[in-house]
Amino acid sequence: MILKQSIGLAVVVFWCVMNLLLIKRQVWAPPPPLFVSATESFTEATQEWWGVYYQGEKIGFTSQSIEPNQNGYQLRDESLLRLNLLGTTQRASTRLAMAVDKEWVLKDFDFELLSNDVRFQSRGKVIPGQLHLEIESAGHISKQIIALTQPPYLAAALKPLVATQQLEPGKEHFFTIFDPATLADQITSVVIEAREHILVGDQKVPAIRLRQRFKGISVVSWVDGNGRTLKEESPGGFALRLEAPPQAKSFADSRAVPLDLIARASIAVGESILQPQSRSKLRLRLSGLNVVDFALHGERQKFSEDVLRIEREQVSPSDTYKIPLKDRRFGSFLNPTAFLQTDHPSIRDRAVEILGTETDAHRAVVRLKNWVYNEIEKQPTISIPNALQVLQTKKGDCNEHTVLFNALARAAGIPAKTVVGLVYLRGAFYYHAWSEVWLGKWISVDSVLDQFPADVTHVKFIEGEIDRQLDMLKLIGNLRIEVLEQE
Repeated sequence: MILKQSIGLAVVVFWCVMNLLLIKRQVWAPPPPLFVSATESFTEATQEWWGVYYQGEKIGFTSQSIEPNQNGYQLRDESLLRLNLLGTTQRASTRLAMAVDKEWVLKDFDFELLSNDVRFQSRGKVIPGQLHLEIESAGHISKQIIALTQPPYLAAALKPLVATQQLEPGKEHFFTIFDPATLADQITSVVIEAREHILVGDQKVPAIRLRQRFKGISVVSWVDGNGRTLKEESPGGFALRLEAPPQAKSFADSRAVPLDLIARASIAVGESILQPQSRSKLRLRLSGLNVVDFALHGERQKFSEDVLRIEREQVSPSDTYKIPLKDRRFGSFLNPTAFLQTDHPSIRDRAVEILGTETDAHRAVVRLKNWVYNEIEKQPTISIPNALQVLQTKKGDCNEHTVLFNALARAAGIPAKTVVGLVYLRGAFYYHAWSEVWLGKWISVDSVLDQFPADVTHVKFIEGEIDRQLDMLKLIGNLRIEVLEQE
């Protein structure tokens, strides 16, 4: 049982890596963004390759090409990651093609993620004041329109943009960034810190040191005068290095089995938590985090100074109502999203099939949790988790289980949301995702570990879909946990 549970844990970490190193969605608390016109331009086509490293070991590569044309530039980004996730080595590739104008403002893009039998694609086109999106997953195409208040950029164009600007050193500059994977429109800040010489191979070359800030995290890059990234260092031991194409694509010097990303990001504790499912209360001392960034207070958690107290919820069959719930206050927890396609016939039909004529919310939650737990294979999966894809493949990790459970619950008229945090297993806390449902109060449900309510070692930090999970980067390598009391 322990092995089966561990397989379902925490591919949240993969998304932190994917966003940080490759997709690079940068987010920060936004003052008004600065929009500047280019003062220089690229006149010749360029292509660069980088090795992607984790704690000194190569885990992949990425490349970017820039082609000037009459109207601006055509950019192409490609990447491949080879990751060890809880003992399984998996490969994931991304492809991004985008057109920008002469000021590097986005015109259109086409993004694709491929991993085993999982494929996700998003396309977008900018029309004045709007971004028109088309999302394709599991053979289904959905459309969405996002209102724009600022000229949008994609992160792939950010460094070439900075390289062609006369930006004031030492001053923070803000840009609107759209992420084609999470479909989120956010803000990044860039500071030109210094000009210095760095080693590239065995040569010292001049470089501009840039610092990008988002979610309280700093990523430091060294770029040359053409906007090429020579080197990049990110929290947790992740890095990019400029390399020749054959060297970038080679794994010859890396391990046959890469470092286990999930295990390396886990948080060990000195005192074991015995039989966590039988515990009703838990007290933990947390350090190494900024508490204002996280949702540490809730129905089951109370945080004071540096101590977090968790009590397992008490839930009974009397905590219920007749479904579907019709209450406008819960509209945001009942409505479909790009990743929770509750209005799709396949999701609605499966919810009806599972529940039949059941109208009791409490009993419906149990049935849905049991079905997802029993029917979805526990397997680490590199994907952009969405309910329709999971229903088709019937396999995945904590994110896949959670999005499918939430979509089925919402389709049945039960408010549901995703929460992300940590869960304890065999001496350490691992990054994990699970659900909360409304039964007169928010109650935790873990459809990977078959728990309702979830045990007290589920430590909640944030709420929200995949675009919020980058927040967990603030904790990786920084958070420390001490077990104070368990009963």
